[in-house]
Amino acid sequence: MNKSDFWDYLVFLRNLGATLDELTEVEREKECFVRTDDLDGLNECMKREQALTLTLRSYDKKRDEMLLLLGLKDVPLRKLLDYAPAEYREETKKTVEQLSRQYALYRGAFEVARDTLECNLHQIEKILRADDPDAAAQTDYQEPSPQLPTRLRTDFRA
Repeated sequence: MNKSDFWDYLVFLRNLGATLDELTEVEREKECFVRTDDLDGLNECMKREQALTLTLRSYDKKRDEMLLLLGLKDVPLRKLLDYAPAEYREETKKTVEQLSRQYALYRGAFEVARDTLECNLHQIEKILRADDPDAAAQTDYQEPSPQLPTRLRTDFRA
């Protein structure tokens, strides 16, 4: 394993973490906009979220390429320290811990934003039913899945 390539991978993981931080902030803003019924703000957040999601997709491809180069294709992130060169072990540990925290924060922010949005949608549905029960009965609204949408799921391997 080339030490320079491993270092490049650590830099890549830090950049991924920075993108997760941005996405976390977007989710927090989105939740605020939903609570204040600011549809324009919510729309802007959703646009930024889509752009960041595309960035994450490109990171996913780059990660696969880098892992293949390092010979770590099926190594999960939590096991990366086992493969780190001795001089990079401390930095690897910090980077993995930081990225894991950033992902956990993102997940939490995403779930809060999703739950807030779902609550508001249920309130809108109640209002519609009260105003016109016949029309509301004809909607195709279905309960959302408790899982993240496929486009937002990420398999965090090293």
